[in-house]
Amino acid sequence: MEISVSPDWPDLSKLTGANYKRARYEAHNAVFWMARGAHSYLEAEDDNRHIELEWQKDSNTLRTKIFCENLQVELSLPELEMYFCEDGKKVKHSFWFDDRTPAYVEAWYLVELLHRDKDQSKFSATLPFHSKDFFLGDTEEHDAPALAAELQALNVCFIKSADILAKVNSDLIANAHVVSIERPIVCKPEHFTLGFEVCLDARTGRNIAIGLNTGDDLRPSPFFFVTPNRTNKHQGSHALDLNPKNLLFLETVTENKMSDELIINRLIEQVRSLIDEDKL
Repeated sequence: MEISVSPDWPDLSKLTGANYKRARYEAHNAVFWMARGAHSYLEAEDDNRHIELEWQKDSNTLRTKIFCENLQVELSLPELEMYFCEDGKKVKHSFWFDDRTPAYVEAWYLVELLHRDKDQSKFSATLPFHSKDFFLGDTEEHDAPALAAELQALNVCFIKSADILAKVNSDLIANAHVVSIERPIVCKPEHFTLGFEVCLDARTGRNIAIGLNTGDDLRPSPFFFVTPNRTNKHQGSHALDLNPKNLLFLETVTENKMSDELIINRLIEQVRSLIDEDKL
């Protein structure tokens, strides 16, 4: 397996503590706003696939699917700069999440849609799931610049993880462990994860999700995960069934100086273990 050179993992001090928690919160809400644009104009799909954000390897950014014929919304994580793309190209009038309330984000959307003669009435801040991390209203302001170091660290995690996950995906297909359909690396807005899914059985649609979680209340720092994908269709939520034995924390990666190849092999072993246990 060919292993490309990628940046070192960031200093763990930038991925722990109150500042990282706030940076993750700010970035997660930027992702929510991207998803709101896509959800307003695209037909709903199972597992909320219509609001997935594809990782752009060339620019190290996240981008929505195409809506309104030629529009997409893109996000650069280090500065939390969000902007429209027309026919795949960035256009002027970016929005930065600094010293502005969430109400300004909605106003920016409406103005940009108006400039492109799109139906503003379809835009909604509603999402197909609920999150305790929704940041809405017009009283509290975003403050991304104060968290620049943590946001840059998160961006490096995404760059390295996307490269690693792409190689895991290719290896699983090449060795016939999964159905031969290579899927893009995407960010799932609900849980703020970066990853992909592999199909074990095209007839039954059994899937395994592999990715990087940016952290949660129980595990506040980023970690890799391998888990069966189960969708709660009644509640419209995507439940992450995270078994501790199938998690790989960045603390473990950095403390043990694990190479990219070793991380890739560990994730592949975890997928094989799930397949053998048939716990889907």
